[in-house]
Formats: sequence, structure tokens, C-alpha cells
Amino acid sequence: MLSLNLFGKNLSLGIQIGEDFIKGAFLKKTGINSYAIPSPPFYRDNLKDEDSKVNAIREEITRRDLKPSVSVLGLSPDKIFFKSLKIPKVEKSELIDAIEWNIREDVATLQSDTIYDFAILGIDENKIMDVLVVIARTQDVNHLIEICKRAGLEIDIVDAEPVALINLAMVYNKVLQTEEENICVIHLDKEESYMTFYHKGISVQPLQFKSRIYETLSPDEKEQAIENLINEINYFFLTIHQPKVIYMSGDSFKFPEIRAYMQLKFGSRSRLEDLDPIKALGIKYEGKDQLGLYNVPIALALRGLKDD
Repeated sequence: MLSLNLFGKNLSLGIQIGEDFIKGAFLKKTGINSYAIPSPPFYRDNLKDEDSKVNAIREEITRRDLKPSVSVLGLSPDKIFFKSLKIPKVEKSELIDAIEWNIREDVATLQSDTIYDFAILGIDENKIMDVLVVIARTQDVNHLIEICKRAGLEIDIVDAEPVALINLAMVYNKVLQTEEENICVIHLDKEESYMTFYHKGISVQPLQFKSRIYETLSPDEKEQAIENLINEINYFFLTIHQPKVIYMSGDSFKFPEIRAYMQLKFGSRSRLEDLDPIKALGIKYEGKDQLGLYNVPIALALRGLKDD
């Protein structure tokens, strides 16, 4: 997660690059905790190679005639490794030494040049810090940055997509005035769906659901696919303290029947909320698309407008 000084930035672009698609969204800061979508988000699929992705990004940005003051690129869960550490409060130089000591074996197993970043999530009464470390292969990061660069887009920040979604959910938590400390986001997407759980650390659980396949199924097959998805999620809940609020994100906005089944299964134990960026960020938007379909690029763009 590369970070630059972003003070004074007010127009951010979030870019999500999948195996054969791109999604992007511009987000404009209009005041304190106030945002706008200056142009409809974009989605292009069936992009079979790097050149087609480069051309698609260039075309979409040129069509909108907007120049972002900061651009944020997302790393999908299959390209990152999370590690949660507990480290006594120390000076920054000692903290970095402690982090590098604790992740040395994880870096070795990746068998590649890596980069990492970290965030201090909190400090308890015993001055023990909860530290989240995100590790990625340098070649994966550079490859995606190069696609954007060829499209004429300079990347200022590289962020982990699950972390960006958790950040958006935390903003929505404040809107809902909930003090729930456990945050859960179930994100459904074309190729890579996953469940992210946050509480003094982050856990990401891959889900077998693929929107691309789901759309081709018969009604009976869809019902079975939803049942399989619910079983996967329920199994994960056996290993954690189930949160009181579960946020649905991504293609759940496209398939309302999934939301309905989820409500039947988990509604008695948790409250399901659509992770709607319009409500979370107070966005005034009159477009036809459900903005929740673009939660990843919107959450990435939000990262670009945060000063911390």
C-alpha cells in the first residue's frame, strides 16, 4: 500500500483490475464528510489481454474528461497476504524491525520479491499494539501499475481491496450510529467473491461464488448455489464471534434473491445491511446503476481522499 501526502486532494479515481475486466469510479470531496460522484462509474469486461485493459482504461478516462488529483489501484485478495501481529509499543524503527522479524517466514514462502505495508489498528491497556501487515509480490503490484501507466494514469496509492471495503463499512457504521466493533463484509463479484471480517485484525475468507457462473444457471441451480454460499459463510461464522451487522457488497445489489436468502438465514442473529455508498457517504447520485456494484473502486477512491 504505497502512500503519498494527499492533503488538499479533492478528486480521486479508484481502479479495480480483474482477470478480464476493469471497474473504475471517480469520487469528489465536496466538504467535510461530503462526497459526490462527478461521472458515472465504468465497467468493461471480456478484456482478454493487457492491451485491451490499457485501451479500456484510457477510453473511459478520456470520455469523462476528468483529471484525478489522486489515483488508487486495488489489489485483490488472491494477490495479497494478511498477517495480524501483537507487538509491545515501541519506537517506529524498532516496530519495523519487529514486523520484519515476524513476517520473515511468510515472505520466504512466497518465493518472490515482496513489498509490505502495515497499520496500527489499536493499542490496549497493556500498551500492546494490534498491527495489520499486508504483503504482496512486487511483480504483481508492478504489473498492475504498468497497465495503468500505459493508459496514461499515474498511480499514487496501492491499497488492498478488502481493507478498502472495511474502511467504507466503518464509515457506514458511523452513519448507522452503531458501536459494533466486529465488522463483516460479504463481497460478491464476477470472478472473486470473499468475506472480510475485521476485529483488531483482518481475516479474508474466499468464497466459491462467481457471478459469471451464477448468471448462467437455471432457477433450481441458482437456489442450490445460494444454499452452498450460505453454508460456506455459516461455516466461517463457527470460527469467529458473529457480528451484529453484516454488510452485503458488490453483485449482491444485482441479485436481490441472494440478499433475501441471507436475511432468512442470518436475520435472527445479525442485521443485514446493503453496503450502499450513497448512504454511507451521503452521495447525491441520479444514475441508473446501483452504486453498490462499484463498491470496490468507490472504496478505493475514498482511500485517496482520506488525509490519515
